[in-house]
Amino acid sequence: MSDELADASDVLREASELADQHRERLYERSNALAELAAGDAQVDHGRLARETNKLHEIEGDLADESAELVGQARELIATYREDLEGV
Repeated sequence: MSDELADASDVLREASELADQHRERLYERSNALAELAAGDAQVDHGRLARETNKLHEIEGDLADESAELVGQARELIATYREDLEGV
């Protein structure tokens, strides 16, 4: 299990509870990261890059504390990717 991905999932779950818009998308991204953290899906740089890009798009539409939480989740994903083998 990945602590960074699990933490990113938790942060996104919190952001989804605070967000006025994109609540469902944040919740879906939280679930996707939880699956990756639990080892239920394959983790690779490409998959994480796609997740990061989706979060970046959502973050640009948010203007409150939820935007800060999405940024925090993206940082956690980046930290995880530093130790991930591959590209």
